[in-house]
Amino acid sequence: MGAPYTGHPGSDGVNQRWAIPVRLLPDELFSSWLVRASLVQGCDPLILTNAVWPRWRVWARDPDRGLSPTRLQALTEVSGIDEAVFEAASLLPTAQTVTGGSVAEFAIWPWVLAIGSRNRRRHGGLQCCSACLANDVVPYYRRQWRFAWHTSCRKHGVMLIDRCPECGAPLEPHRLVAEDSHLAICATCKFDLRRFASSRTDASAEAFQVAASETLAMLEGRYGEECLDPSEWFGLARWFVGLLRVAALRRSAMLATLVRALGVPPETLPVPITGLALELLPVRERADLFAAAWRLMIAGPDELLAAALAAPVTAKSVRQLRKPLPACLDEIVCNLPEGASRRRAKCQTPFTRPRSRRAVMRMWARLRRKAGMPLPC
Repeated sequence: MGAPYTGHPGSDGVNQRWAIPVRLLPDELFSSWLVRASLVQGCDPLILTNAVWPRWRVWARDPDRGLSPTRLQALTEVSGIDEAVFEAASLLPTAQTVTGGSVAEFAIWPWVLAIGSRNRRRHGGLQCCSACLANDVVPYYRRQWRFAWHTSCRKHGVMLIDRCPECGAPLEPHRLVAEDSHLAICATCKFDLRRFASSRTDASAEAFQVAASETLAMLEGRYGEECLDPSEWFGLARWFVGLLRVAALRRSAMLATLVRALGVPPETLPVPITGLALELLPVRERADLFAAAWRLMIAGPDELLAAALAAPVTAKSVRQLRKPLPACLDEIVCNLPEGASRRRAKCQTPFTRPRSRRAVMRMWARLRRKAGMPLPC
């Protein structure tokens, strides 16, 4: 296996104007450095950013996606850190590699956790390893923790956390105040995140995470004997995740037979409580999905074709499962029976039936998430 993706090396400032220089630590997230720089200077993050960028509400958006050249230049003048270093600490380079091009067309960047901000309040988007924070001389958030495929810490073998274990609030270090002094504190209840002992990681979910990181590091992933570029590999992984979500939701006998033949018992398929996009799911739900998807991916194309023929799955149903269909699956689909077309009768009367219990519970879970309340188990 190749080398894991390690992120940027960090940097010191040169000719900074601040009284106390603040070094960008290895693989540190841009917003983490910005909050840490504020606390070191003895002020709230809001005050420091208002001084650097007057009349611009940086915390009402996601600064880790990158800043404009003008705003980066203003920050470089006071911090002494080069603009290129800040750009490397943003999420943009990796997001472009994962998607294979521009991310301008996406409201939610694929595979990047979305913060869901409303003013300065957030619904998620940030996760951390409490053991890493405890071992840090200076606690800080890693850039890799913003990516959806990261669900565990390989160094400590534990699950990441995306909410305060004490109050259930999302991690929002940008709402800390000067008196908090470091980043390992919940901004809502002031619980010290370093005191929390997280649960052990899932081996399959960790294997998926390692494979994703190596695909980024080597700029090449594998499916069976075929070499894929990062955008193709992540596209394939998303397709398998989508297949599992459809199989869990529809309870189709055909899909149940397919996934069982590939090593995933259909009765264990995870069904996300909210039904939201992958980038909005809690870390536990993503870990369950990736663990199951990894078992499908390592089965390889030959086993997938054999399982699809035995199910039996038609080419038409595969094309309709999840779009777009990854190019590496084209040959498999071409070897499946096409399947008969079926015309649905046009509905003449308006839909008046009550919603299903599952649909109501999903709406309830989304409403609780929007209100900042813990999701039901």
